[in-house]
Amino acid sequence: MMSASEETFYVSPRSSRSILQEYRIYPDRLELQCWVALQTLVIPAEEILEVEVRPPIVIADLFRGKSFLYSFPLKIDGADGHRHVAIKRKCGFIKHIRFTPDDPDRFVEVCRLIMR
Repeated sequence: MMSASEETFYVSPRSSRSILQEYRIYPDRLELQCWVALQTLVIPAEEILEVEVRPPIVIADLFRGKSFLYSFPLKIDGADGHRHVAIKRKCGFIKHIRFTPDDPDRFVEVCRLIMR
């Protein structure tokens, strides 16, 4: 999966907001540690349709003009209590994922650089 010399574009360190999970951006993918699934979620860059910073309380997106499915994503940390990142994938069983990196704005900025 990863070679020892592979460059990491961004690392969001473990924190209480992320439930001690680490999130990384590589040139070709995202790696999101996920204690709920007991594994690391790997999202290839070409599978990312949208990435954006969202305000707290995920379900409130129903009242912010977002779709039903967008409002009930996989939340892998404390996304409901903080500004967080929302990712929409092209494929996969779970297309909407929410998580809380240390700096959501910077994470989205770097993530958009790898999107194809």
